[in-house]
Formats: sequence, structure tokens, C-alpha cells
Amino acid sequence: MVVNHFSVNTIKGYMAAIKRLHTFYSHAPEQITEDQLIAFICHIKEGLNLSLVSMRIAVCAIKYFYRHILGMTALAEKIPYPKQEKKIRTILTGAETKALFEKTTNIKHRLLLKLTYSSGLRRSEVISIQLADFDWKNMQLIVRQGKGKKDRFTTLAHSLKPDFDQYVSQYSLQKFLFEGLGKGQPLSENSTGYIMKQAIARAGITKSGICLHSLRHSFASHLLAIHTDVVTVQKLMGHDDIRSTMEYFHLGNRPNSAPRSPMDTIYPKS
Repeated sequence: MVVNHFSVNTIKGYMAAIKRLHTFYSHAPEQITEDQLIAFICHIKEGLNLSLVSMRIAVCAIKYFYRHILGMTALAEKIPYPKQEKKIRTILTGAETKALFEKTTNIKHRLLLKLTYSSGLRRSEVISIQLADFDWKNMQLIVRQGKGKKDRFTTLAHSLKPDFDQYVSQYSLQKFLFEGLGKGQPLSENSTGYIMKQAIARAGITKSGICLHSLRHSFASHLLAIHTDVVTVQKLMGHDDIRSTMEYFHLGNRPNSAPRSPMDTIYPKS
């Protein structure tokens, strides 16, 4: 899996699924039948009451394990993928997004929220950002080894710079922009969830399904709303398939050759 450039989280998820399979049947995996594998997958959903995401991870793990580790490709091909749920993404309005920032007085937390939104970052990406990744002259941020182990450029917001300068002047940073408890170590993903949860409560936002990733969804939706062309949004988001970007598409979109961060519409230049 390391050779195939799987992410750390993917490897952990696959290992957990295979360990759970071994605990469930307690005998050699070569002896497990197709019906037993399907029964195990159903157990994940119904017996353990885990999410469809966990169920799909388990299926991917089983397929990978039987195909690439045990060489039992025929059995792996018989395991069906559970149908993926199609949920409508929860998008924050500009006013709600601004309230998240304005109600967050901790400069580190506020910068993390603003950067996540203004550059459309995933949780794993924002905690991996380093000072050297900022190009303020060209208003670009390089996202290194994002999803799919790919680098990409995304936009920076002019209105982010004051908070950035204040934060950098207050903190003695070694490597990562957002350090955790260990010096030189990145902030944990759990910490970002806590920061977002507290910000939601302070802002009085009652929409269901809001999490840190909602800021990334809102970034894409708001970009299209200010008439940024869909191909540009695709590149900024790091989507392989433009259909992923089209899910954010709104009527009235028109091409714009000079993309900008939607946060600059919340905090316009005076």
C-alpha cells in the first residue's frame, strides 16, 4: 500500500477492516467463502451500525487484500461495492461564514478556519501547510501531496494577510503553520474538528451536517456564485473528474479569467 502511494489514513482504514474480519471469523482468510465475506460486510452495517463510508472502506480493503496479498482475484471480483449515498452538501452562506470568523478570537483558530475556506483546503491539507507554501506576491498557495498524492496551486485571499502576519509574529514556528502539542509536529485532525465545533456554536449556526469540510464545499459553491469558470474551480479544488466540481454548479455561472478567493467578497478592499 505504501508502494501504491496510499495515504496514511487509507492504510489505517484498510488495516482496521482486515483485523476486524480476522476477529469476526478467527480462521485463515484463505478459508473464508464469498458468502461469509458478504455476511461480514452486512455485519459492519447492521451489527456494528457503522456508516456506509466504513462499509465501503471494508469492501475496498477486502478486495485489495484478496487480490494483491492472497492472489485470490476471482473471489475479490465477486464482492460487490455497496451503493454510494448521494447526500446534498451543506453550504454556508457568506454571512454564516463571516460569523464563524468574527466570533473566533483565538488568532490561530481564526487563521485555520479562514485559510481552509479561502483556499478550499481539505482537513489533511490545512494541517500540512508550511510557511514556505505561501506565495503572497502571486497570491498563490501550493498544496503539497494532497488527495491522490498530487501537488496543486490554489488561491490566496488578500484579506487573509493581516491575520497571517499577526499569527506568524506571535508564534515561533518550526515547520508547520499550525503546530500541535509536539514542537515541529502538525496539529491533529481531531483538534481541527474541535476548533470548528466551537466556532459553529459561537456563531449560532444551527444547520445540520456542518463540519470543517463544509468550508471547502462553501469555497467551491461561492466561487461559482461569483462567476468563476468551472474548469478553474476544478483545478483549485484538485478534482480529477470535473463531474465532482459540477456538483457545486449554480445557474448564472459565467467565465472569469482572473479567479479570486470568495473570502475577498466577504472582506472587500476598502
